[in-house]
Amino acid sequence: METYNIYMDETPGGDEDAEEGYEVEFRVVPNSSDDGNPADNAVLAGLDLVDLINLRDAIQQEIDNYALQALEAEAGDDDVVAADDEIMP
Repeated sequence: METYNIYMDETPGGDEDAEEGYEVEFRVVPNSSDDGNPADNAVLAGLDLVDLINLRDAIQQEIDNYALQALEAEAGDDDVVAADDEIMP
């Protein structure tokens, strides 16, 4: 079974007002065509297809959790504003 290596590339740029001046991109490279040094340079090395799928699912779950928390916080803020409107004539 083919294995894959994940690399994280940082490039200067992004929003000048942001604290961090780097953008991050990830690359997935099949080990059979990887001419780099995955043992030293890859973020994750030697992942098979099942590992990549599990990683994708775990990352998607964290994104979903973050988005849900943001929506709940926004809904909570709306409830506070609505409650203030009811108290004040």
